[in-house]
Amino acid sequence: MAGFRLPCLKSLAVNVSGISARVSAGSQHLKQFKRLQNAVHPRLMSSTASSVNLSSERINDNVVYSRHEDCFIHTQTVVQRFFDQASLWPNHTAVECGITGRKYTYDKVRMLARRFGSSLVRMGFKKGEVLGLVLPNLPEFPITLLGAAGVGMPVTTVNPIYTAEEIARQMQNSGTSVIVTIPQMADTIRQVASMCPEVRRLIVVGGPEEGFVSLLEMFQDSGDLFDDNIEIDQFEDIFVLPYSSGTTGLPKGVMLTHSNVGSNIQQVVHPGTSRLIQTTSSKSFFFLFFVSILFYSLIPSGNVTDSFQEVYICVLPFFHIYGMAAVMLTGLDHGAKLVTLPRFESESFLNCVYQQHPTMLQLVPPLVSFLGHRPDLKLEAFHRLHTIFCGAAPLGPAAASKLIERLGKHDLLMQEGYGMTESSPVTHMSPIVNNKIGSFGEPVSRTRVKVVDLNTGESLGPGQEGEMCVFGPQVMKGYYKNVKATEETIDSTGWLHTGDIAYYDEQNQFFIVDRLKELIKVKGLQVSPSELEDVLRRHPAVLDVAVIGVPDDISGELPRAYVVKKSGAAASKEDIAEFVDEKVAPHKRLKGGVVFIDSIPKTSTGKLLRRELKSMLLSQIS
Repeated sequence: MAGFRLPCLKSLAVNVSGISARVSAGSQHLKQFKRLQNAVHPRLMSSTASSVNLSSERINDNVVYSRHEDCFIHTQTVVQRFFDQASLWPNHTAVECGITGRKYTYDKVRMLARRFGSSLVRMGFKKGEVLGLVLPNLPEFPITLLGAAGVGMPVTTVNPIYTAEEIARQMQNSGTSVIVTIPQMADTIRQVASMCPEVRRLIVVGGPEEGFVSLLEMFQDSGDLFDDNIEIDQFEDIFVLPYSSGTTGLPKGVMLTHSNVGSNIQQVVHPGTSRLIQTTSSKSFFFLFFVSILFYSLIPSGNVTDSFQEVYICVLPFFHIYGMAAVMLTGLDHGAKLVTLPRFESESFLNCVYQQHPTMLQLVPPLVSFLGHRPDLKLEAFHRLHTIFCGAAPLGPAAASKLIERLGKHDLLMQEGYGMTESSPVTHMSPIVNNKIGSFGEPVSRTRVKVVDLNTGESLGPGQEGEMCVFGPQVMKGYYKNVKATEETIDSTGWLHTGDIAYYDEQNQFFIVDRLKELIKVKGLQVSPSELEDVLRRHPAVLDVAVIGVPDDISGELPRAYVVKKSGAAASKEDIAEFVDEKVAPHKRLKGGVVFIDSIPKTSTGKLLRRELKSMLLSQIS
């Protein structure tokens, strides 16, 4: 089947599924759309079959181009796109709580999102004001996200296990006006509101709480103030404002526009990029059957029926860009059933798998290891599983092979990817055919990638290590109210500098070597060394400090503090660790230990040399 290129089939797909590109009548939007279409330089088009080696056609001046044809990019906001897609399968379950069984159909999500947005307008909130979501994975998460965004309110998402101080810092920086949370966090959010005078309203998902508006009451709104014709510039207006430490420093608001996220969804679902199958009904069965015959090597046997729906177990947090965009929003665009879990607990996760029989699992490396080493898995629950997608941190070949062997599925696709909050997030996915375990894949559609020399900035060829840079429509608008950090991350020609050291092989598959950036990844969650150092400097016994990540088989990395004590200070390592524990979320705690040293290595200008500490650590390990 290699080399299939069927423009007529693409046209048929558009007609059968009822997808329409709602092009604005305004000439300004048409110009913006053309500018976006031209964001990637003209190049030789390639087939969607992964087995063809087209590396000579895909490299120009040591810049690697995606082998995929340019994906469809619509001119709608993310919310408009969801409303259109939801109309294709209104009675299918969109989201279901894996604990309580509470569920909403696609039509219900669409209706409640409109009511929630209308209620926000009725409260006096206006386009451009920021809504904060401090929620675990719940069925109401996409409803509140889409409802707020639909009335032009950017949404900033927060890890619900953060302390009041951590949440307040993000709310203050983003200028949040209204916060949505759960009853269990009511006291914490009251503290946050006391520190954030710009917060005017608090909303709770669940029972009544003093000082909070009930989301259930907002769902009773008529919806008449939700304006379908609101002027939202999908290229400029912010859709979501997640926070990331970027390549270094404290967390910063990442401005992702409707176009950034909408483009990335289409890049991920583009034919030949993944095995995702759009939800079907009997009306569209003929089309899917026709496609399955043509592309039989890409769709595993037993997955095409006369009423197919992808099923995701959503344990990866929606507040994280991986869970939000690559799982939740991509799933909704494809008509998937999203089964939410508020947190990872081994038994509830496995029970959910056993009851729901997922078709695709989106995991991080610790979860891959968990399943691979679980001796009592009920393998029959995985009979519909066609893909395991792993991201957020590098997946070791041993862990991947162990799980594939454990599940015993010859047609299972173990697919890795790469992304950043700053790229909405996906830039790479491993190919469907001939993927290499240990590689995070190749550029997705409309994406260019280069590896540059750390000293000269020159683009390097295959096999040479350097900093990876990416270019495409998914690259963020910039950091919120932080021009300096934006210019340090996106250069003058639009290339996003990832801070990761990588190389690519002759087949243009990419491999991570190391990280230039100082970010620590604990089970896929970001930990900023600067943030922990700021906390540690408040301890009366600490004179100087540096934090790095140390390797850990389960978590990937754990934070470790190297501390210079003040003369005469009597504090113990345990005292200092406990001081930090009280002020940060659990994944930020110093579980990698505290080490007392005489001095912190620095440059002549006083900049911390964390790489020297890491080198010292590695030499000790070896």
